[in-house]
Amino acid sequence: MFHDPNSEGPPCKNLEGLLQQMADGRLRGIKKWYIAAHAARCSHCGNFLQRLQLTLKAATAKPTTNQDSLERLRAQIQELEAKG
Repeated sequence: MFHDPNSEGPPCKNLEGLLQQMADGRLRGIKKWYIAAHAARCSHCGNFLQRLQLTLKAATAKPTTNQDSLERLRAQIQELEAKG
């Protein structure tokens, strides 16, 4: 990509919705090609798209649980049920 990762700013006017569709996989065909090509050359749109993709990935990632924490939680639940 040609965009500057340090460039801040909003995406180009009228492209925010298409960039959102690109990030979540709804964009198809010539529109997808156009937005990908544009985002590769426009620092504002490229950074916006990258941030959207990272946000969506984080939001849809399965949470990881520490086995020890899970066991402690189960023990606390059992204690509460025993007192209950």
